[in-house]
Amino acid sequence: MMQERIRSEIDALAAEFNGRFGLAATNLQTNETFAYHAADIFPTASTIKLPVLATLMAQVHNGDYSLDDPLMLRRADMIGGSGLLQKMTPGLVMPIRDWAFLMMNISDNTATNVLIDHVGKAAVQTWLTENGYADVQLHNKIDFPALGHDLYHFGSATPAGLNRLITAVFHHDIISPSACDEMLRMMDKVGSDRVGRFLPFEPFDATVDDSERLRLAGKTGSFKGCRAQTAVVWRGTREQQCGYTITVMTEGDPAPETWSIDAAGTLLIGRLARLFYDVVLGE
Repeated sequence: MMQERIRSEIDALAAEFNGRFGLAATNLQTNETFAYHAADIFPTASTIKLPVLATLMAQVHNGDYSLDDPLMLRRADMIGGSGLLQKMTPGLVMPIRDWAFLMMNISDNTATNVLIDHVGKAAVQTWLTENGYADVQLHNKIDFPALGHDLYHFGSATPAGLNRLITAVFHHDIISPSACDEMLRMMDKVGSDRVGRFLPFEPFDATVDDSERLRLAGKTGSFKGCRAQTAVVWRGTREQQCGYTITVMTEGDPAPETWSIDAAGTLLIGRLARLFYDVVLGE
């Protein structure tokens, strides 16, 4: 069903895209999956922050520390790219929960490196391997000079691996239900310019009843020639399981609008998400 309706449109989009991409998707009601180069390895860019969050939540669940524990911003922690903390005053103290929210919701790079240090880079990979996500790997903290030479320096993954992970979060299949709900909260509305771009996604429309509201949670990633997103799209409550997960990873797009919201990879992600919306949730 889903395979037949989508395959030809995927091929048409692939013919128009100058780089390469992989896709994995799951219908949350039927568990039917779709894969297009889903076992290929791609650079993650900031989508690898989802496994960092999962490891942090697992350590909290195990009693290693609390989300309410404070962490202090040091000048030495500040790095460029996305985020607000690079502009804040050193000495700022926030609970770990807020550091994690900044990492996920606005992709704050300073928060990310601080949390990688806090949980331990090796611990992230151990958690991934022990929980069935060996095809998702965090290689290093964010280091822009190194990334300029190697897109894979930060992280690498298959679309299938990241999609299994975000599906498990939505289904409450990892850590604990409360941990999964907190992770979804931190990813709320992320990617409205990508997965949400061509969807009837109106999160602030007060006239829409919550039982019918379209929701989106996910994590995006961007670097030169690289766009990615892993996300869950659903209508109504989580318990209704009415929606789909989708992960799209791209590499090698040489288009000049590299950092534009209209970059080819960004538009491709939006169009692929719309295909699955039409099949899974379309009227």
